[in-house]
Amino acid sequence: GVGVVNSVFAGVTILILSMFMVGGGPRWINSFVEAQRPEHSERIETTLRRIANAVGNYVGGALLQATIAALAAYILLTILGAPFAGPLALIVFFFDLIPVIGATIGSFLVGIVMAFVNFPVGLIVWSVFAIVYQQIENYLIQPQIQKRATEIEPFVVLVAVLCGSTLFGVVGALLAIPVAASMQITIQEWRIFRREGMPDTSAPIQPPAAGM
Repeated sequence: GVGVVNSVFAGVTILILSMFMVGGGPRWINSFVEAQRPEHSERIETTLRRIANAVGNYVGGALLQATIAALAAYILLTILGAPFAGPLALIVFFFDLIPVIGATIGSFLVGIVMAFVNFPVGLIVWSVFAIVYQQIENYLIQPQIQKRATEIEPFVVLVAVLCGSTLFGVVGALLAIPVAASMQITIQEWRIFRREGMPDTSAPIQPPAAGM
C-alpha cells in the first residue's frame, strides 16, 4: 500500500535528481573549485569529476539492469500468453530501479495479475521465474554491472546495498552504491594528494661544502 508507493516515489525521485546532478555537474564543480585555494583546486576538481562520472555511470547501470529485467519478464509473459505483457514488463522495469526489494515488489504485482489470468500454471511458472531471477540479479547481474559502472568490486557493491537498505530502507539502498563509489574515489585521491605532497627522500643528501 503506502509503503510501496513511497518506495517507488523515493526511487524515481532520487534517480531524477541524480540525472539533474549529472547534467549540471560541470557547472557546479567549476563554481566550487574556483572558491578553493589554488594549490588544492586541481585535486579537488579531479575528485569531484570522478564522483560525478561514478554517479552518472550508476544511473546508467541501474537503467540497464532494469531494462534486462523488463525484457526477461516480457518474454516470459508473452510465452505464457498473459494479456498486457508490455505494461506488466514496464511495471517490472520501474520497480527494478529500487535495489534489493524492488524486483520482489514488481514480481508480486505481476503475480497478482497472473493469478487471475493464468491460474495455476502461469502463476507457478512466474513465481519460480521471479525467485530465481531475483537471486541472479542480486548476486550476479547488479554487482557486475555496477562494478563496470563505478569501478567497485561486486562484493563491495553487495555489502553496500545490504548495509544501506538495512540502515535506511529504500533510500539507503538507492544511495548505497553512489556513496560507496564516492568514498572510494575520495580516499584514492586523498592518498595521491598526500603522496605528491610528501618531500622526495630518494635523492641523496649533499654534504656541506668544506670550510663552511
